[in-house]
Amino acid sequence: MATIGEIARQLGVSVSTVSAVVNRRGYVSPAMRARVEQALQDAQYRPNDMARGLRLGQSHTIGLVVPDLTNSFFARLMHGAEDYLASLDYRLLIADSREEWDRQREYLISFAGRKTDGILLVPCRSTDGQIATIPQLIGNTPLVYVDRSPSKSDIDSVLADNVGAGYAATDHLLELGHRRIAILSEPLDLLNGTDRLEGYKKALRARRVALDRKLIRFGSDTEDSGYWGGLDLFKRPAPPTAVVVCNNLMTLGLLSALRDAKLECPRDVSVIGFDDFEWCPHLSPPLSMVRVPAAELGASAAKALMKRLRGANSESAESILLPAELILRKSTASPRQRG
Repeated sequence: MATIGEIARQLGVSVSTVSAVVNRRGYVSPAMRARVEQALQDAQYRPNDMARGLRLGQSHTIGLVVPDLTNSFFARLMHGAEDYLASLDYRLLIADSREEWDRQREYLISFAGRKTDGILLVPCRSTDGQIATIPQLIGNTPLVYVDRSPSKSDIDSVLADNVGAGYAATDHLLELGHRRIAILSEPLDLLNGTDRLEGYKKALRARRVALDRKLIRFGSDTEDSGYWGGLDLFKRPAPPTAVVVCNNLMTLGLLSALRDAKLECPRDVSVIGFDDFEWCPHLSPPLSMVRVPAAELGASAAKALMKRLRGANSESAESILLPAELILRKSTASPRQRG
């Protein structure tokens, strides 16, 4: 493959002229630019992105760390970020923390050390002390939290309106006549869990329904926790007639618990889950879900990070909330009257 110097000699121009065309910097007349671009194309020239990044102080790469790439929600989030960044000629490096702090910590250090221009992070489940060390791990590398965020942070974040989503799901069940509504909550170490639980409580207060803390269970974003949490609820002397499940994998576990408890949905128990799966409309019954806009979260977080890189953001951290949508299908109905 030809070098810039060889192409410059071939055209009888300076190296700086060819370099200006390659790096899209400085003025080159339209006629000369066309000649250089044609020569570059004929020579199948490919720029050395790493060397160019070192010269310009940019790598044109962004790191993304997610907790579970096998979960289609995070795959859609990744696609949203990747598509937006590709439109700006940026590449996305992807890492899967598998909900493990040590893995996440090493990825953050690696991305910062490799001089990625910025990092998008869906935080894994962590202690307050661990979360507090994140700014130290990344140094001066810009960071945006996406989908999940610590409750107190001075870092930009792009999140769904989880309070509104929890409220909408619970209020729909209350409107149908349910009063014993359980919630399978995510852990409360990050805003997802606290906000969805707050939306649930807010809806109960608005309808003047007393909060029964025995109907609140906490899961760990896994099928197993949804299964065992569901069985525990269904074994109660006064089991719930409806359940809000705050995570897609826990929703799968709850459906298995319904089957093993020999309960039917929605005849015996109405169910609303979170993080809509592609196959939810094809279940029996089709599952009502809160659709969190995963791809839009990824794209909006990438956009916020680019604004920070370009110095367009304010000094203080910004928090962007995207609306979630309640998708009603066939897994909710009025509570069955018992004799």
